Amino acid sequence: MLVPLRRCLIAIVLACLPAPLAFGQEAAVAAPAPESATTAATVAADAPVRTDVTTADFVRVVDQVAEFAARHTAAGVLLVVDIDNTLLAMNQHLGSDQWFTWQDGLLKSDPDSPHLVAEDFPGLLEVQGTLFALSGMHPPEPDLPEHIKAIQDIGVTTVVLTSRSDDFRNAAQRELARNGYDFAKSALRIDERRGLFLPFDPALPDAHGLSADIIETIKDRLSPVSYSGGIYMTAGQHKGHMLQTLLARAIPDDGARHESRTFRAVVFVDDHQKHTQRVHDALADSPMDLATIRYSREDGNVAAFEASDKRQEVNGWRRLQRAIDTVLMQ
Repeated sequence: MLVPLRRCLIAIVLACLPAPLAFGQEAAVAAPAPESATTAATVAADAPVRTDVTTADFVRVVDQVAEFAARHTAAGVLLVVDIDNTLLAMNQHLGSDQWFTWQDGLLKSDPDSPHLVAEDFPGLLEVQGTLFALSGMHPPEPDLPEHIKAIQDIGVTTVVLTSRSDDFRNAAQRELARNGYDFAKSALRIDERRGLFLPFDPALPDAHGLSADIIETIKDRLSPVSYSGGIYMTAGQHKGHMLQTLLARAIPDDGARHESRTFRAVVFVDDHQKHTQRVHDALADSPMDLATIRYSREDGNVAAFEASDKRQEVNGWRRLQRAIDTVLMQ
């Protein structure tokens, strides 16, 4: 009975939701930012490279990976990529990254707003889970899955690092696979049990790549994470520090534990500046070359949503909620 019910709900949600956004569709109010270098590569030949750029074209990521691979071999390069508005974007604003940010902001600034879909943050996460389960997603650029495959085919290790929690793993894996991504085949192997685990132990500084000082500042927000099939679900925690904890668990093919400096270069891609900055700061003292790339392809759609009255999304959720309640009560 679950499969017919899910099919019924999917049919309902498709009827309730706004029309899909086209591949690469951008609003006139704010086109994607052109590529720009905000931090030049390190000049000294013997110092690690530090590059920070913004680009709307994923080919810039491919070029950066190729540059590091030529310098260190493909096996020495790690590519880390976000999901939402990077590898995939929602087919409508409702349930998108920008919609979730708006709802989270309303909870904090206007908790009595009639536009809220939930009374608190856990309730918002529950609604987001429903929308993830029922909605489709697409790559911001149609050929983005082929770019990822090309990078994997030359032997580069790839990791998906998302702020989503493990509760949303099934929906993420479904949409990644449906759009032609496969991160399991080039995943980083780690020394950790399957399922949920804590990214670090506050009582054991340096055991998982974080100093006692860093742990002291983030231990109150410690939450379980999961890593499987090359997808690291970090539950909204600091992406720079979460990457450090993953690298500290890395193991090579012979099964022996090793340090993250086995990788000679890291390329990190995310649509949010705060995340690229956090990774840049977290790996500032690393001997590895580092390129942080803010991927701006969805900036136009984000700006269009932010400038709108949100009426379409508010009404869409209300129709969807009524439809779900009706189906589940039958």
